[in-house]
Amino acid sequence: MERFILLILVFVGSFLAAVNCTPPSETWTCETTTNYPQAVCEVPSCTFAIKSHIRNEYDAAFTYMYMASYFAQDTIDRPGLAKFLFEAASEERGHAIQMLDYLNLRGIKLDGLDYNFNSSWIPADLTYQTALEKAINMEITVTDLIYNVVTSCGIDYHAADVFTNPILDEQHDGVRKLQGAYRTYLDMKTGQGASGMAFAEYVFDRKLLSGEI
Repeated sequence: MERFILLILVFVGSFLAAVNCTPPSETWTCETTTNYPQAVCEVPSCTFAIKSHIRNEYDAAFTYMYMASYFAQDTIDRPGLAKFLFEAASEERGHAIQMLDYLNLRGIKLDGLDYNFNSSWIPADLTYQTALEKAINMEITVTDLIYNVVTSCGIDYHAADVFTNPILDEQHDGVRKLQGAYRTYLDMKTGQGASGMAFAEYVFDRKLLSGEI
């Protein structure tokens, strides 16, 4: 029995030593020692891109949370937009957690993560319209940054696939819905006077709260 186990270990060791993890364009980091646990074959540029992007997701989440809290105040009372922004914050935070989980799945150490978040996400002058515009611009920016991650993971097919679907699908869907809602908001305000614009905003917010938009 001991000889059989020894033969198995020798076979596994020989197999690992023969693994080819060196694509033509970039060297993989793939340990073949018996020092377990260890990271499964990884592309350093891909790992760096994922770790760097986690901060972007958390920055977006904090921005959404701040704006949501602002519109949830009794003095502002726009529960529809507040609800929408809190949900957006949860989605961005969920993406960050998904990325951290993926690094754990690959056995990659969670060192080198930058948690010095950017404070420039606090808008100086926040209105209903500027909040919607900020959300659209943020979603487009984050989508572009995720494309950068996918590009950096181009030869790490599993990582590229994970970050393409479902994350990119969710980003594109979010941008489309936001831009549609923004167009509806502008249409409702068109041709209104000052009092009419305030009422249009109120009606829009109620529709957003009920899920009609």
